Amino acid sequence: TMCAMSAQALPAATALPDIVAPAADMAHIVAVLLVAFVGISSALNLRSNATSTFTINDKVYLDGSLFSESAALNDNIGCHEHKGTSSFKVCGCGVKVIAHLMTECQTYKKYDTQVGKCDCSSTACDEVSLSSGYSAPFNWQAASFEVSPC
Repeated sequence: TMCAMSAQALPAATALPDIVAPAADMAHIVAVLLVAFVGISSALNLRSNATSTFTINDKVYLDGSLFSESAALNDNIGCHEHKGTSSFKVCGCGVKVIAHLMTECQTYKKYDTQVGKCDCSSTACDEVSLSSGYSAPFNWQAASFEVSPC
């Protein structure tokens, strides 16, 4: 009776691993789909940044020399290493540069400077000589810089 029911319930308990295995497989499938979704959304985000529309007025200068302009800016979006410069100039309202003291566009306290106003109501270029210091100002040189659309 009661003992007989317990004995019959025991074989059903051995079927538990068969139920758990499909649940583990389902969790694995969900994890794989989640990773795939994140990868696709990241790729779409990168693609949208790479197709920014720049105008003929958008120009980036380093040390007085033209670095990139207009549609060619699409190929230069991102971080760039440099031997070190204090002079940046950005023209146009569609592009900006962030100059970094550190390499690989790492931030460091107040030594990260945005050049470019992103203000389409002005046609003036934004020219910056990187400097710091209160009583005795000095120029600091950027080891890397990041070009990005406004």
